[in-house]
Amino acid sequence: MESFLLKPLPETISELEAQMDLISSEQKRCFEAIRRLMDAEDVEKGIVFPQEIHELHQRKNMLETHMQYRRVRINRLKMWKGIK
Repeated sequence: MESFLLKPLPETISELEAQMDLISSEQKRCFEAIRRLMDAEDVEKGIVFPQEIHELHQRKNMLETHMQYRRVRINRLKMWKGIK
């Protein structure tokens, strides 16, 4: 897990936006891995990846939660500073 996700949220918009870019990249990697696993599945041959797909979905959802926290923080910082 990215170390910055374990630390308190930054106090600057630029840091938050940089973290959001990293989170977005990781979300894309999760989505692509899910697609690859789903495409590789062959139920008739017993080739399935339910645990891996589930874990990737959970990671993607966790990352979305972190993304939302950063969006909220950015909006609050903008309100406090009067930026529109």
